[in-house]
Parts: sequence; C-alpha cells; structure tokens
Amino acid sequence: MKLINISIPVYNKSKTLNKKRKRVFYVNDTQDGTSGFFLISAIKLFSEKSKVHEIEVFEHDFFGKVLRIDGSFQTSELDEFLYHEPLVQFALFANKNPKKVLIIGGGDGGSLEEVVKHKDVNNITMVELDERVIEISKKYLRNIHKNSFYDKRIKLIINDGMKFLKDTKEKFDVIILDLTDPSGESLKLYTKEFYEIVKNALNSGGIVSLHTESYLFYPKMFGRIINTLKRVFKYVSPHGNDVPLYGGTISFALCSNSVNFNKLSIKTIKQRYIKKNIPNLKYFTPDILISSLQLPKYVKEAINNNKKIITIRNQLKEGKGGLWEEK
Repeated sequence: MKLINISIPVYNKSKTLNKKRKRVFYVNDTQDGTSGFFLISAIKLFSEKSKVHEIEVFEHDFFGKVLRIDGSFQTSELDEFLYHEPLVQFALFANKNPKKVLIIGGGDGGSLEEVVKHKDVNNITMVELDERVIEISKKYLRNIHKNSFYDKRIKLIINDGMKFLKDTKEKFDVIILDLTDPSGESLKLYTKEFYEIVKNALNSGGIVSLHTESYLFYPKMFGRIINTLKRVFKYVSPHGNDVPLYGGTISFALCSNSVNFNKLSIKTIKQRYIKKNIPNLKYFTPDILISSLQLPKYVKEAINNNKKIITIRNQLKEGKGGLWEEK
C-alpha cells in the first residue's frame, strides 16, 4: 500500500530494541519522491531479491514483525487482523455453505489462517506466484500465519494466478484475491478480463472477495476498480476498514452473481456465527458485516465519478505523485 505524508508513533514496549539496535528505515514513498511513510526504530531482519519480488522483513517496537514487498507494506503482526478478517471472514459468512476455497496470492499466510479457522471448509487451494514469499513468511511471520500452511486441507500451488484460473476446471465456493497493489505483474489482475476468468471459476452461489485500494487516498483507482467489477458481477458491495500499517482506510469488495449482499439478513449471519463458533476472531461480528456495507457519501461519489473500465489494453498505472491513472 503506497501512502502519502504519514507519520507513525513509536510505542517503546521493547527498550532493548531501541537502545541497542536503533535504526531508521525509509519504507514507502510516493512516485515523485516528495513524501513518504517511515517506520522509526525498525530493524531489518531479512532482505532478498527473489526472481519475482524484493522481499524484506522488519521488526518494529509498535507493529512487531512487518513484511514489505517491492517497497510496499504488506502486513504486520500488530494489525494484520484488520485486513485479513474483512477480506476473508465477510465472504465465508456471506456464503451459505463454503466447502471449497481458493486463495490467489497471500503468501504471508494471513488469509490462509483465516480460512483454516472454518472447520466446515473441506478443500483449500492456495496459488502464489513467488515461493520465496511463503518460505520467508513461514520463518518470520508465525504470529500471522500460525502454521496454517501445514493444514492437511491445503493444496499449495506455485503458479501465476491468471494462468491457474485459465487452466483449471475446478469450481470454488469462495475465491479470495489477496493481491499486491496494482503494479508490474499484478496490473493484469485488476482488469475486466481477469475478473471474468475469476467469475467462471465460481460455483453457483459463489463469492469473490478482494481489496480494492483506498477510497480516501486513491478515489479514482478505487472507483474504476469497483465499476470494472460491476461489469462482471451482478452484485458488488464495497466496504472499508482502517489499517494503521497502511496509514488509513483500505477498501474491499464482495462480488457475486447470485448473492445480494445488501439483502443479507443479520439473523442469518448470527445463526451462522453461532453454529460455526470460529475461534480467535478479533474484528468480525455479524453486526460489523452488515453495517460495513453502508457506504459514506464521499465513497459513493468516488464510484459514481470514476466509471472508466480497466482492461488489459487500458490498465491502471502508477503515475506522478503516486496516483494511478490509465495507460
């Protein structure tokens, strides 16, 4: 997540870390290099340039262990649940009987850990482009994935997400798109063509969940992504949450051709919540799911004012000042 003019307070729960190994790392910057996002007193634990990504792991007094990929924050021990629970739990509770789940991306294991909590899910397929992200996360991010990679229901595939979906004949009840921001190889995964491929891999009653960037920092990009999804899916419901590591609000979307999310019953969601009895949820409740689907006026305006569809030929791109515009 690329951010603008954000400063983060330092909470000194580890005096030894600050006193003996104090560092200052420049972590995220905007495209014109005029501003950025700092982690003060962060210690770099690991750094590697794989065949696909530049991967770094930091340790910070406030955020704990932090994963950075290609210069952008992905997740932290402190607040990962504020991203992963809305991304995953909303879809799994909105689906009446999820048995087969596909995760595209999510090599840190945070989304996987949320799916594993559901004992009624029988089959979990995870497709990650960069095997090194998984290997490094297994070593450094145990407090995030909680060893979910070793669950017997999981089939792990190292492959390009689009290629996998084009080739597979499998259908899924829930598909989680836990992708990096639209840049480089991931740009094609924010297009109408890709969303159509995703739609074709859904079972009847299936749901897709994905993050759709910040409607506060990048309203144009957010609006275009949502309107592109609406060209493919009958029902698209955006929602948002504040994630401190990202410097503010990030948005998500639930998508389906059969589930009208605005007609979800709080009674039904509460019944599923009680029946499933999912352990260790810190953010999700039935009330949160239903209330989150009500959008503020400025978010609706971002959707209404940015309707240009994203395609393979007219992709998003990173522009001056960190704004995403069409090619």
